[in-house]
Amino acid sequence: MTTNPWLIMAINMTVVFAVLIALGILMQIVYWIDPTKKKLKKTSVATPTPSSESSVATPTVTTNDEEVIAAIVGAVVAMGYSSHQIASIRPIISKTWRMDGRLSGRN
Repeated sequence: MTTNPWLIMAINMTVVFAVLIALGILMQIVYWIDPTKKKLKKTSVATPTPSSESSVATPTVTTNDEEVIAAIVGAVVAMGYSSHQIASIRPIISKTWRMDGRLSGRN
């Protein structure tokens, strides 16, 4: 048995880094054979034929949604956050807010 602290430190660090390297390799193997990854299906893509009328689908955004988003961003900025910190704004499904909306319609 050794009492040299440098030898004990070297052995412990070797074991720790060997385990970390083994875990890294295991993570790469799991990443390569990930069963939950969506598989790409190779299908034949038909080339569109040019037509005399060009119909371009334009996204429609209602002004009500833009106003709601502007109000939400304004409220968040008023609380001290910057507009760059907002990642997304999406509705949540909550029974309490739904009930509050139903009850506020009675007033």
